[in-house]
Amino acid sequence: ADPDRDSARVGLQDDQQVEVVGVAKNGPSHEESVDSRPNLEEAIEELEGLIGLANVKNEVETLVNFLKLQTLRQEADLPTTDIGLHMVFAGNPGTGKTTVARILGKIYGAMGILQKGHLIETDRSGLVAEYAGQTGPKTNRLIDEAQDGILFIDEAYSQMSGTGDDSFGMEAVQTLIKRMEDDRDRLIVILAVYPREMETLLKSNPGLSSRFTHQLQFEDYHPQELAAIFGRLCEANHYHLNGLGRARILIGLRQLHEQRDRHFGNGRTVRNQFENSVRNLANRIVNIPTITSDMLTQFEAEDIAIAIDGPCDEEVSGESTENDVAAITWLQEQKFHVRCPGCRTKFRIGPSRLGREIKCRKCQLPFTEPWAEPVEKD
Repeated sequence: ADPDRDSARVGLQDDQQVEVVGVAKNGPSHEESVDSRPNLEEAIEELEGLIGLANVKNEVETLVNFLKLQTLRQEADLPTTDIGLHMVFAGNPGTGKTTVARILGKIYGAMGILQKGHLIETDRSGLVAEYAGQTGPKTNRLIDEAQDGILFIDEAYSQMSGTGDDSFGMEAVQTLIKRMEDDRDRLIVILAVYPREMETLLKSNPGLSSRFTHQLQFEDYHPQELAAIFGRLCEANHYHLNGLGRARILIGLRQLHEQRDRHFGNGRTVRNQFENSVRNLANRIVNIPTITSDMLTQFEAEDIAIAIDGPCDEEVSGESTENDVAAITWLQEQKFHVRCPGCRTKFRIGPSRLGREIKCRKCQLPFTEPWAEPVEKD
């Protein structure tokens, strides 16, 4: 798997969600055919199954309801309201933009808004040619491939500035705007940008601002959502986690989240940490004379590659036996908040109980909490 691809459908269903699936750097990628697309209920269920993205899910639900209303009004011979479906997805790397675009294509295809609903994903290399006079034809060929589906342009700000001395970029933008008008019933375009760049991008060209009237904000994942993405990756690849391993993931990802900047990789970071953890597991067991099935699938806490700031504010990275012992000892002393899903009582548990059935101390309801909130130290 390519760690630079957008979303952990892990997609995220994993990685698809993590945007751990991403831009095809060597050109566009053609997704599912019309015959294989799911029905509307399946597409919406897929969206709801993604980790996090609550505001995005709400926006898509509102859009789908609006489109359903227009269909019902049309069937009743009532006037309908035209709405532009071109969008800007604003979010940092690894926040699920590509995955949601893919699912939107399925939704539009299922509703008959697009004949196919496939996704063509590209970047500047798919739009802009190397020599004068070639950009227009190149952009048109890409749009032809995206017709009856969605054209998803990643990192749109840097690739579509269309200003200054970037004559090739300007040509690509103008070609795209013209085709969006000529093929308005057969093409939906989604631009993916960093949050800070969205307004500047739209203001750079009046043709863009008038056509991209819908903006979806993809927020950074919360630490427990990042941990859940790690868990999805484990499930998809048949790895198991014990309580101490879960504790290390929760605390390590919380610390990474607190230190993040605008380039924080979100799901991509989780994907990288997962793959490094698999390498650590391999190094630990490969020379054991008899390797069992359990050894091939069980992560130990020392395998988890996520560094944590442990005792004495020193980083515990698990890179030596001494560090491993310090990390395990420190993790065993940590506490985590859980809340009963029945009576909503909140109490603390130790790391060994993460991912295992526990009983509420008040109402005795049994439940499982795989990714609890770490208790802040005084």
